[in-house]
Amino acid sequence: MLGTPPARLIIDREPCAACGGPHGRPYLPGRPVHFSLAHAGDLVLVAVAPVPVGVDVADLPSDALVPAVMAGLHEDERAELLALPRPARAAAFARCRTRKEAVLKSTGQGLAHGTRQPYVGTAAEPARISEHQVYDLPVPSGGVAALALWTG
Repeated sequence: MLGTPPARLIIDREPCAACGGPHGRPYLPGRPVHFSLAHAGDLVLVAVAPVPVGVDVADLPSDALVPAVMAGLHEDERAELLALPRPARAAAFARCRTRKEAVLKSTGQGLAHGTRQPYVGTAAEPARISEHQVYDLPVPSGGVAALALWTG
């Protein structure tokens, strides 16, 4: 695809979206490929695409953790979680969080500006969001993963 031996590829970093420092999203200078990396426990995901891409994976949180961390979500996502039976909240929160992180990675923003935006939803299917296509990915039991591709 790139016509260059792997050992000769140079990986650089874009400026950080929050502070402009040299620790932003990694990229291959002059190459028509984008990539994203995520890991949780023993699971590692790598996404490679011709457009900006983000991928995230996470272990399911404990039921007790969800109320403590859901405050950082979009207000509609918090309402969706609270409307669910308590045993369903951990999986819905994890779906939402991995979708959100995948989108934020694809933009290069990461978590620098918080996780209230964009709204990605907690339902079984990701919400449609502007300039991105978001997919839930299958992973082994006890985990969740998502992929976001920039479509703008």
